[in-house]
Amino acid sequence: MIVTLGRQCGCAGDEIGRKLSELLGIPFYTKPELIALAKEKKIYEKYPMYFGEQPVNAMISSVADDFCSNQYDTPKKALAALFGKESFIIIGRASNYAYREDQNAIRVFLCGDKRLRAQHIAEKHKISDRKAMALVEKTDEKRRGYHRYYTGEEWGYAENYDLCINSSVLGQEGTVRLIKQYVEDFEARQK
Repeated sequence: MIVTLGRQCGCAGDEIGRKLSELLGIPFYTKPELIALAKEKKIYEKYPMYFGEQPVNAMISSVADDFCSNQYDTPKKALAALFGKESFIIIGRASNYAYREDQNAIRVFLCGDKRLRAQHIAEKHKISDRKAMALVEKTDEKRRGYHRYYTGEEWGYAENYDLCINSSVLGQEGTVRLIKQYVEDFEARQK
């Protein structure tokens, strides 16, 4: 079982992923855990921009596209080198794209009201509302660019996911319950 979590900034994706991990009994990987695992397995050096979620300059991107059209293969190759066939939950890293053809993957996207997402970020990082809103906007733009670079797809586009949830409406607990129920129903249909 693989659960991928794409999310807008401030949707509590880390918190939701951790709670879901506890309930499902499978590991959850965020950026720091992925980087550590990639370094441990000695593949970080092969994909440093991918694992580090480094922003890709538009000019560099267009030049790189001309010389290296295989960036779309990067998510699948990098994640396959880390995980093989084990079950896990992963946040970000264009993982929905990497596992789009995997019959055991559930691809989730979390979205929400921008004002409420910024409020969550302000509380989480103890910053002003203005700084939190700027951080939400900047992070969403960075994730959008990263996703487009590695997939050629529109980040957050419903067709690229199995389940899209407005976590501002359901809250963390409700979102976790909904995903868990989806996973249980999905697994029941697989049998």
